[in-house]
Amino acid sequence: MRYRSIDLIAGGVVVVVALMTPAQTPSAHDKAFWRGVAQAKFAVPAGESLPAMVAELGGYLGSPDPELRDDIAYSTLASWIYQQKVVPVELRRALLAQWTNDLTRGIGERDTDAVFRRSFSALALGLLVIADNEAPYLDKAEFDRTLAASLGYLAAERDIRGFDATKGWMHSVAHTADLLKFLARSRHLQPAQQARVLAAATDKVGAVDTVLTHGEDERLARAILSIAARPDFDEPGFRTWASSLAPPRATGPPTPASLAAAQNRKNLAVSLYAVLSTDRRNLPTVHAARDIVLAVLRTMM
Repeated sequence: MRYRSIDLIAGGVVVVVALMTPAQTPSAHDKAFWRGVAQAKFAVPAGESLPAMVAELGGYLGSPDPELRDDIAYSTLASWIYQQKVVPVELRRALLAQWTNDLTRGIGERDTDAVFRRSFSALALGLLVIADNEAPYLDKAEFDRTLAASLGYLAAERDIRGFDATKGWMHSVAHTADLLKFLARSRHLQPAQQARVLAAATDKVGAVDTVLTHGEDERLARAILSIAARPDFDEPGFRTWASSLAPPRATGPPTPASLAAAQNRKNLAVSLYAVLSTDRRNLPTVHAARDIVLAVLRTMM
């Protein structure tokens, strides 16, 4: 078996995190074992190696089996990284490198199972970022690389399927929006980077050739809400960006793609106004963003 590995020293123990494809990931434990972990409120089983278990779970993020991917891998990683905080910093850094790398595996493909690894790597990266937001461990360079990789992935992903009755959620746009939501709350985000996140959202909804129907507009809107709630919110820049939500004037007869792009922009504007209006915080920046979006909506309705 060939793979690349990252060797890290954590608490005096060498941690090896393998960057493996789904086919290469070893099945060290069966589903019954992992169900037992969940039933025990995700307590780390005695006598087990946490790094090895985390690596095993990381492999399942690319599985087409929704129980392995969602119920076992993501749920357990969420508990250990974010809720229980038992994954040490150096192992989190290794996971950051691995999952960022996984955003590009098979990129450009459509309608293949490779989307699971990319999409769920984006979702899992959000766990690392929210952990950093609450207890800082990432430096500015690490943040910038993660932001760049996330924006690059959102733009490059061509598989925008939402849900499959057999294989479960793909949801690449929504999962990347969740990641951007946490990145947009970071102490590291600079005002100039706010514009990049905003532009990435409109670029994506304008580039897909079908209407997004699985809540992607609301998830993107919540990422934008994170920007509007910042104390360094760039209101003039937001106002300029919001005007781009209005579909450009048509220069020819409509096409299915142009109609889908126009509807996606409108759906994003409506969802954004809704999340800004229903946010319970009494923040002047959120109120200002809401009024800006309302003015744009009036030109679209």
